[in-house]
Amino acid sequence: MNGIEKQAAFYRGYLIDDRSLAPLTTALAAIVSLWLLVYLVSAVGGPQARHEMAERTAHASSFVSRSP
Repeated sequence: MNGIEKQAAFYRGYLIDDRSLAPLTTALAAIVSLWLLVYLVSAVGGPQARHEMAERTAHASSFVSRSP
C-alpha cells in the first residue's frame, strides 16, 4: 500500500455510512414537518386566542370593579 492508499483508507473512516442516511432523513423530515405544523397552528390560532383572552380579562376586571 502506498502513501495515497493509506491516506484514502484513513479518510474513508470519516465518510457517512450510506445505510444510515434513509432513517436520518426520515427522522429529520418528521421533526421539521411536526415543527411546521405546530408553528402554523399557533400562527393561525394565535390572534383569535389573544383576542378572546383580552375579552375575558376585560370582562373579569369589569366584574371585579362592580362588586361591592
